[in-house]
Amino acid sequence: MKKQKILFAATLGCFLTASAWAAEPPKADPVTDEIKAVLKLHDEAMNKQDIKAVMGLYADAPNVVLLGTGPGEFWKGKAAVEEAYTQFFKDFKSGSLKHECPDAAGGHQGDVAWLAASCNMKDTAHDGQARDYVLNVSSVLIKEKAGWRFQTLHFSNLTGSDMPPPEDDGAPAADDKKPAAVPKAQ
Repeated sequence: MKKQKILFAATLGCFLTASAWAAEPPKADPVTDEIKAVLKLHDEAMNKQDIKAVMGLYADAPNVVLLGTGPGEFWKGKAAVEEAYTQFFKDFKSGSLKHECPDAAGGHQGDVAWLAASCNMKDTAHDGQARDYVLNVSSVLIKEKAGWRFQTLHFSNLTGSDMPPPEDDGAPAADDKKPAAVPKAQ
């Protein structure tokens, strides 16, 4: 009888605490927290236009890359990346950069991490014009002695009237709406 009471008490205890086990929030991932901290430092350095702080967040490697949207927006090596940021800083007032990234994803394995986000950006041009735009960002970070650092950072956004073509609905184009011929690549 004594064994049955102990078994019953143990079983009852498992049932009563099972809901508490299921309700336990997932544990924080320290690597994700470290990467978020690097992103925050990057954003703060950008907003302050602190080139030394921005460049300190890049890996100590000759092949770091900053990649933009269009042709010619490929900067390889720390000197080229630094020059690109120097030019970016000329485009907005220090202290005016704000953002919110409602869509983000990322992960990590070993000493490599990756992320992608779509961010709503706000800043002020030097002429005082307030600007709102969307910036897509993706990156690969590597773990070094000093912590997580950018190996590759890619940003893209549509500028001016560069809108994507409408999706093809499968219907044949009307004679007056046929697309212009695309020149063949040489």
